Amino acid sequence: MTTVTLTIDGHTTEVPAGTTILEAARTAGIYIPTLCHHPDLPPAEGSAAVPAVYQGTRKIVNAQPGEGGHGCGVCVVEVEGAADLVVSCATPAEEGLVVVTSSERIQARRRERLMPILSRHRHACLACAQQEGCSRTECSANVPENERCCPRFGHCELQDVVNHVGIPPAAARWAPIDLAVIKSHPLFERDYNLCIGCTRCVRACRDLRGIEAIGFVVDAGGRVQVGTLADSLEASGCKFCTACVDVCPTGALADKGVRPGKREEDLVPCKAACPARIDVPGYVRMIARGRRDEAYAIIREKVPLPGVLGRVCMHPCEEACRRGHVNQPVAICALKRYAADGALSLVDGRRGSARHTDGRWIGFQRPDLEAVIEFDTPRAATTVS
Repeated sequence: MTTVTLTIDGHTTEVPAGTTILEAARTAGIYIPTLCHHPDLPPAEGSAAVPAVYQGTRKIVNAQPGEGGHGCGVCVVEVEGAADLVVSCATPAEEGLVVVTSSERIQARRRERLMPILSRHRHACLACAQQEGCSRTECSANVPENERCCPRFGHCELQDVVNHVGIPPAAARWAPIDLAVIKSHPLFERDYNLCIGCTRCVRACRDLRGIEAIGFVVDAGGRVQVGTLADSLEASGCKFCTACVDVCPTGALADKGVRPGKREEDLVPCKAACPARIDVPGYVRMIARGRRDEAYAIIREKVPLPGVLGRVCMHPCEEACRRGHVNQPVAICALKRYAADGALSLVDGRRGSARHTDGRWIGFQRPDLEAVIEFDTPRAATTVS
């Protein structure tokens, strides 16, 4: 594999050719603030807008059809020999490159790029000297409640960036504009008042999942507006995979807490459909990671005969599983059998074989499954003639 060597903040770093400066810096443990960038998504720069989007019932038409997506520009760095600052997320690392990630010039440009972002997001709490440990319920600065930061405060990427870069001195006070807040869906909430137009959710839906239930337009003021392609998520073709929620850097998209009286497992349809309430996502995840023994252990927490169930189960979990709507369906029952068959080495190696040393099978009769569970406990075998 071809590699290149560059210097970042005085540290020499070797990375594969084609790596961006941002990725190289992260490899070296050097922090560069970002908002639009995500390691699993294509760049925001040049991403395509759609003709119109909906924020609730409000329709927003693309006022600048020829305009594509733009990055946040917060990740700028200095490169020796370059006349201007460059965006690190889109600039490839090259042999002998000398990069500086922090200087007053860089910080000033970053604060400049933060200005339009903060103009559309509550930021009074981000500028507060007492933000550490604040509950947001009582405000010593008497900031109106609707101007305080959202419940993600303390775990917000925008907050991290602002704390690193600083609030621009010319940043104006945020003015409430009462955009749509949608809480009617069981899995997540949308608050367009908190959206910064980074388009991460759009790229996750379109490029990562291949669904395209959400998109963005550029309004008459040049601002990116994100929304669904129809007036509801269902009509837009959303599969409720929540990939958009996972990549959102603010509280614009947020997982919904379990509602009173609603069991958490009911929000995982495959687990809810299983009569034994087996942690289906848990053991499927372990199999995907190559940890078959751990997958088997998860199944055994609920049922004593994973191998048998892997052959005769009616697998209602597969009918309830949403994976087929996102990419391809999962043969959950077959995976259960796979985990059990691979765990035979555990039976023979740790719990003792089900055969005598002369090759005869051990047999027993009992009208329930307790015998099978008890049989797990090592004990002296008794020959029955």
